[in-house]
Amino acid sequence: MTIPVSVVVITKNEDRNIERCLRSVGWAAETVVVDAHSGDLTREMAVALGAHVVERDWPGYGPQKNFGVGLTTNAWVLNVDADEQVTPELAAEIGQAVRNPQHKAYRVFIPTYFMGRPLKHYGRAPRDPGHIRLFQKDFARFDNRLVHEVVDVDGSVGWLKGPILHYSYPTVGTYWRKIHYYADLEAHERAARWPKLGNRWVRCFGKLGWMLGVRRGILDGPSAWLWIAGQAYQDWLATGEAARIRRTMEATRARA
Repeated sequence: MTIPVSVVVITKNEDRNIERCLRSVGWAAETVVVDAHSGDLTREMAVALGAHVVERDWPGYGPQKNFGVGLTTNAWVLNVDADEQVTPELAAEIGQAVRNPQHKAYRVFIPTYFMGRPLKHYGRAPRDPGHIRLFQKDFARFDNRLVHEVVDVDGSVGWLKGPILHYSYPTVGTYWRKIHYYADLEAHERAARWPKLGNRWVRCFGKLGWMLGVRRGILDGPSAWLWIAGQAYQDWLATGEAARIRRTMEATRARA
């Protein structure tokens, strides 16, 4: 059964993931893929799977997603990342939500998978409120943050129980590359927006303690410990780089 929802996916070099992603939303009335000049087979694969594919320069996460939303023809939009998979349980819930809407948008639980294993306690535990992924496009819009963009909603927000599965870190090498990629984006975001950056070592060990102890990530075993160490290292990198960028900005203003 086709559900009157437009799925929006932004991509760049995602031919390892795009088929799994798009097949999981085959029930949607429309799928829009906005591709930032992939050098692999992402666009060709998406077209073969029935998606409306548009190639566009990369302006940032929020603006790219807003552009994709602007191309859709349905009132309801589901935002999915290329390395994610929508479960049948969530698809059924989405069908009910859009046919009998109680809210303008809905949060979805997205557990994190690391090297093929779910991180049960940390890596987004079931008690987390989830991320807004399903929304009526006339009442919602992504903000313009450089990273970790969020959806601003004019209206109430509900919560769907079915998950989206997130296969972001299939290997240690993939994780290592993403740590450095996101640390750089976070550094620029913090330098521009955060009034106080904090001490990189305090933040690093504080994150370790919070993830391992408070969030009980220690119970998930060695693979989770490795993931958590990477998250703490990413915070250490981002905080140090943000301080360097801030000093450069202040020196530039002083010379002006």
